[in-house]
Amino acid sequence: MKTTPFWNILKLLLVLAIICNFSYTAAAQNYYPADIGNEWVLERTDGKQNRVYKLEKPEDVADSEYTLLKIETVNPNTNKVVDTDKYFLTSDEEGIKLHKTVLEQAPFGNATAIFTTPAIFFPKELVLGDKWDVIVDANLKSPILEIDLKSTTNFEIVGFEDIVTPAGTFQNCAKIKLILTVVAAGGTINFDPTTSYQWLAPDVGPIKYEADDGQVFEMVSLKLVGPPPLNAQNPPMWQLPSLNFQVSGSRLGDTLSARVLENVEDYVTEVGNLGILSVTGNIVPPGDGTGFATNFQSKQDLWVAGRFTNAPIRGRITLFAENNKGRTTVTIDVTIN
Repeated sequence: MKTTPFWNILKLLLVLAIICNFSYTAAAQNYYPADIGNEWVLERTDGKQNRVYKLEKPEDVADSEYTLLKIETVNPNTNKVVDTDKYFLTSDEEGIKLHKTVLEQAPFGNATAIFTTPAIFFPKELVLGDKWDVIVDANLKSPILEIDLKSTTNFEIVGFEDIVTPAGTFQNCAKIKLILTVVAAGGTINFDPTTSYQWLAPDVGPIKYEADDGQVFEMVSLKLVGPPPLNAQNPPMWQLPSLNFQVSGSRLGDTLSARVLENVEDYVTEVGNLGILSVTGNIVPPGDGTGFATNFQSKQDLWVAGRFTNAPIRGRITLFAENNKGRTTVTIDVTIN
């Protein structure tokens, strides 16, 4: 029979879909930097809820062979964590594998799934039109109920798109469609199938999520720490004088451009390469007046530009610095007068 009173139980299982699409990016090397310490914050467009994704080392020694993906649902007004979901992952030449999940939501209880044979969520490469299924058996325990549930998630890569978020504009993002079906043991309770979507940006990871109820979450911030440091040394570290810059620009035709930082290498340690990860607002993309230029000291200056008709020009730029020890990012706000 069809029923709705078990919505909160269903919500626990719906989170399995989130890990499925999130893990997919981890398997695709291009589309997910899966290093411990990385963090993504996605905010619901109405501002009422955040999803914070973190990659950590598990606390329990018994789980030390895994990477822990922890997803916290947070009320941004109170900073209170509403629920926490944990996924224990490994990766190899086949892709990302899921070994165990623990989905917590008081007072409805915990849904736990342990895979005697690790589940493979996806191949390493994202290919348009690819389809695959993920089946999860979970046991839900609460103060008033214990029930076995099975969820089946059908995945399909339905496109590659350019996506605009509060954290920036990202090109060639993979759009993944997920159809989730949940049934109780013995088929006594059936839920209507749900459809959601996830967008993943190359070299960034999850940037947008559309839930089955139409609520949209967009990335507002991220932290990418890069691969583990070699020989106990740190990857590049940014030491900017400020994260907010107001500069005076000069007009060339319909373009207003200005130098934001001189000798950028002086503001980052042990840098091997500098680059721009994303731009947003009225700042034009790299290559059209925005980018790095070598000065007379053979160092890099950061220039930004925008269309004069939009003056004063305001926007946000996410920079990266990397060397053989890893990559770090920093986001600055720029106003050109």
